[in-house]
Amino acid sequence: MNLQNPAENPSALDFPSSGIAWFSTSLLAFLYWLSVLDRTIISLLVDPIKEDLGITDIQFGMLHGLAFAITFSAFGLVAGTFADRFNRRIIIFVSVSIWSLATAACGMAQNFLQMLLARVGVGAGEAGLTPCATSILSDSFQPSKLTLAVAIYALGASVGSGCAYLFGGILVDSVTEYGSVNLPVFGDTKPWQLAFYAIGLPGVAVAFTVFLIPEPKRKGNSTPSSKRPASGIMRSYANLIAFMAKRQRFFICHYTGFGMATMAFIGGAAWYPAHMARTFGWSGTQIGLWLGVMLVVSGLLGKLICGYAVGYLINKNHKDAHFIWYAFCLLIATPFGIFGMLSMSPVVFLICIGIFLLLLSPVTAVYVSSLNIVTPNEMRGSGVAFFSATAGLAALSLGPVLIALYSELFFAGQSIGKGMAVVIATSCPLAIVALLMGRKPMREAVVEADSWRDL
Repeated sequence: MNLQNPAENPSALDFPSSGIAWFSTSLLAFLYWLSVLDRTIISLLVDPIKEDLGITDIQFGMLHGLAFAITFSAFGLVAGTFADRFNRRIIIFVSVSIWSLATAACGMAQNFLQMLLARVGVGAGEAGLTPCATSILSDSFQPSKLTLAVAIYALGASVGSGCAYLFGGILVDSVTEYGSVNLPVFGDTKPWQLAFYAIGLPGVAVAFTVFLIPEPKRKGNSTPSSKRPASGIMRSYANLIAFMAKRQRFFICHYTGFGMATMAFIGGAAWYPAHMARTFGWSGTQIGLWLGVMLVVSGLLGKLICGYAVGYLINKNHKDAHFIWYAFCLLIATPFGIFGMLSMSPVVFLICIGIFLLLLSPVTAVYVSSLNIVTPNEMRGSGVAFFSATAGLAALSLGPVLIALYSELFFAGQSIGKGMAVVIATSCPLAIVALLMGRKPMREAVVEADSWRDL
């Protein structure tokens, strides 16, 4: 039931009821959980994959980051325009089906090239979810509640990562104890391959659940749909770039700030299990249990705190609320991240990284909601996809590779932890500066967006 008074807010009646809106958020968060579970499970399988496929740390960094990120970004550009023009539920259904089959295909890889192609498929499938999901959420909630809604959607990422480590570690250790198993159709199957099959194949059936939610009415257009000419993909992005050029200070600060923050956040996530195994000598089950619990708890608390904090600042008329809050989070998180990566104590590592992740895990919620608040409805899917194809692509592809590269160049390949510390120490301060410089441009962009009629 929508409790807002239509007399105070004439557009309130256009939003779905509170129950429907939050159910949609929960289901989309579940699908995001599945996507991150499929995407992240490879992090726990570094050493067995390296041994069987004969690949290096840098090649693994490419598998986790570059191969996924390039495809994720390229297909995301197409999915973004589709999200602005077509039924978003159908796009999500196709996306879930593709990434689930591609995850299972990772288990069939016999060499680096085959694994690379499978990861490309995972990236292609997952590209369609977030542009459509965040577009649906933007049409389901008022601006003051949007960050909380996107934060809850983004909880799927934290829970997905946590489950990947927790259940993946238990699964790999359990099957490793008995060696390879013989499966119908797949034949002789090694533990790391079984993990990919068990996580990927059920997703094909799960894809149908998206049709349980409604397609909300689109709102917040800068021009009426009746006056908007039909446009293809190239024209859609030409219009987006023209829109961004008029607000270039906001977008430069936004892309730089959240891009650098994402590099530190995503880059470390690719290497936590390997660092814990090599530095502390922990088994897959130990790593999965502690890292999984830490990711779920820190992600849950961080995203909920962020959602309420940004909503509070918006209600207090801070139109640059997103930039204020996340710059503050980066300032506190940076020393904890560096100290945790350099520590030889597993307890200190877990505490420091838990605080680091609690503060930085809402990055998706903050960058998406701050983009969608200042972007017209007809460009929101394209806008989120364009971020993923530029700043997001750089972060996803360079983060894991840079960590391995710094470790090789500066520490003779003996310390992935120190490589992660270098990335945090360089990228997080740059992110803080960019977001603080972007406060005034964001205030100006939000004021202009508030002047649009609800068309």
